[in-house]
Amino acid sequence: MLVVLILIGLISTIILTNSNFLNKYESDQAQSYKTFIEFLSEESALTKKNIAWFIGNDKQYISSYKNNQWNIENIAISFFPQINPSILFRDNKGNVFAINNERKDPFLVFYPSGKSSGGSIEFTKTDNKLTLQVDRSSDIEILKIL
Repeated sequence: MLVVLILIGLISTIILTNSNFLNKYESDQAQSYKTFIEFLSEESALTKKNIAWFIGNDKQYISSYKNNQWNIENIAISFFPQINPSILFRDNKGNVFAINNERKDPFLVFYPSGKSSGGSIEFTKTDNKLTLQVDRSSDIEILKIL
């Protein structure tokens, strides 16, 4: 019985410390962000509104621009990607921040023309960093940085 418990512990340790498993998790997480960003870009084009994704102050929300101000859209929180504090965001001005930082500017803005403000998301939890890059044409690319 003791040998079986030791083998289970050893196998569990190998699985949990396997960096391929962690890289796959980060890659899947980057894909969920990519899907969400694609949705925001399409929503902007379909509704003919500027749509912004605000991140900071320990929350995230979507706003549309009307009457010279940002108006918060009512979107279920379960629809948003889950953000942990180790994920870093870089806006189009080069400002780097996490979800728990104080912010009032939007992270990404999408325009009905299909353009965006651009920015990036850095997943830094593993040895092999992943960056999700959004350019000003709303093209999205997942880059692996060694």
